[in-house]
Parts: sequence; C-alpha cells; structure tokens
Amino acid sequence: MQVDIIIQQIFVLVILALIGLVATRLNIIRQELKTGLTKIIFNVTLPFLIITRISSLEINKDILISWALIILIAAFAIILFLNIGRLTGRLLKLSPQRATVHTLHSGFGNIVFLGFPILNAVFPNGDGLLYGIIYFLTQNTLTWTLGIYILTKEKHQSKAKHLKKLLNPNTISFFIGLFMLLTGIQIPGFLFDSLKGLGQTTLYLAMLYIGALLADISLKSIPNKRSVLMVSMNKLLIGPMVLMLLLSLAMVWIRPLIDHTALTVILLESAMPCGTMMVILARQYNKDDYYATQNMSLSTLLSIITLPFIFFLTQTLF
Repeated sequence: MQVDIIIQQIFVLVILALIGLVATRLNIIRQELKTGLTKIIFNVTLPFLIITRISSLEINKDILISWALIILIAAFAIILFLNIGRLTGRLLKLSPQRATVHTLHSGFGNIVFLGFPILNAVFPNGDGLLYGIIYFLTQNTLTWTLGIYILTKEKHQSKAKHLKKLLNPNTISFFIGLFMLLTGIQIPGFLFDSLKGLGQTTLYLAMLYIGALLADISLKSIPNKRSVLMVSMNKLLIGPMVLMLLLSLAMVWIRPLIDHTALTVILLESAMPCGTMMVILARQYNKDDYYATQNMSLSTLLSIITLPFIFFLTQTLF
C-alpha cells in the first residue's frame, strides 16, 4: 500500500466536502437537508455498506484473533487519548464546561463519516472496513458509557438509559453481516449488487454532510484559540504518535497475532478528526457546544495534512 493512495483519497474527500460547503453557502443544502443526510447515512446507506462488505469476506482463526486485539488496543487508545485531553485541559486552565469537551474530543473521533469512506477506498478488499467497524463498536461502547459518565458526573444521572443507544442500525448491521459470514449465507446476486451500490453512496453523502457542517463555522477566530489548536494536536498527532510508539515497543508480542492491515486501521481510526457526535452531546448536556463545533471544524481541515503523515509513519514503522 503506497502513501499516495491515501493522499489521493484525501483529495477526493476534500473535493466532495468543498462541494457540500459551496452548496450550503448557496442555500442548496439547508438545515433540514443536513438533518436528513445524517439520517440517510446512519440508518440506510452505511448499514448496507457494512452488511455487503462483511458478508463477502472470508474468515479464519487469524482474523478472529485480530478482532480481539483490535478491541483491546482501540479501548486502550481511546482511554489514552482521553487522559491526554484531561492533562492538556488542566494545563490550559479551561473552564469545567470547556474542559469536558476538550477531554472528550481528544478521545473520540469521526470514524464513521470520515474514517469509513477512507478505509473503504484504501482497503478495497473489505478487511480494512471490517477492522474499522470493530474499532467503531469499541468507540461506540465507550461513548455511551465512559463518555456519558464524563458528561454527567456532576449531575449523578443514571447512565442505564443511554446503553440502549449501543444498539443502532450500524451495530445491528454488523451482527447481521457477521452472522452471514459465519454461516455462509449469501445475498442473491441481483439484490447484493443493489444493496452494495446503495452502500457505496455513503462516501459521497458523508462528505457532502461534512462540507455542510464546515460552511456554518467561521474559522477566522479559531487559530487564535490555543485550546482549539491543542485538541487538534491531541487527536491528530500527539495521541496517534504516542500510540504508535507504544505499539512499536510491543511489536515483539503482538506482531504474530495481528496483521499489518489491522494495525494500520487502528492508527488511522485513532488519528481521525474530532467527532460530530460530541457536538450533539455537548449541546444536549449543556456543555460548550460552540467550542465543540470549532474543534470538529479545525481538526477536520488539518486532517488533510495529518492523515497522510500518520499513514506514512505507519507504513514505515510497521
């Protein structure tokens, strides 16, 4: 796998996002359409992308071991990044509301709307997307448990009601695809082609949505805010490079158990920009949601440069 593949894919995504940005500025994509895009992506196209990708794979013992390691490493990476965010938030002496967002955005990334399209393009055989989905399930679990705890710990609210959100169309699609993979059940050819084509539209719809989000944000004041820049550095460079160092030290133990694609996926997913879900949660729990939106916007822009760099380091070290 060459670095120029991911660079080319990043530029494809940038072009699509720019189209979404311009369409929003021209009032073609309005607020109701943005809401509709998220629902279509999350509830329709992405589930079919997951099902068709997973059900067409081949499974073996080595892949199952890789899955278990991905869960462990992904959980470790997210908790590591959260602690980096907590530390830098204290160093910057942020207010409690902003510090909470700072911590969460350092740990949780945009692995669905940006990560999945990249993995789907860079690893066309489907292995990369499968490993990415496992990373997503790990992050999703931590978001609705540890993430909600961090958001609500001052209020001592019950967290049990949030656990039901772990079951969503994408996690359900993963288990459907996994069941088909393990049992050998196949979707009839004509139906598979239709669903596969629909799933592949996720890339285009997701990037139009990200472009629409960026269109609503004024970036003029962002570079002057150290905390916003610090979150981007935490999520895009500091965290991934610390994780990369730790994994390289552990290679003597984990190399026989995990393949190169899985390691690359873990590092790429960990280096994704700040997640959009945290913007929504910040608003819901009365945190600094404008700060969260700035984090998401700037980190998404900077990821155009940092993702190819992290990919290059991954190929060099591993």
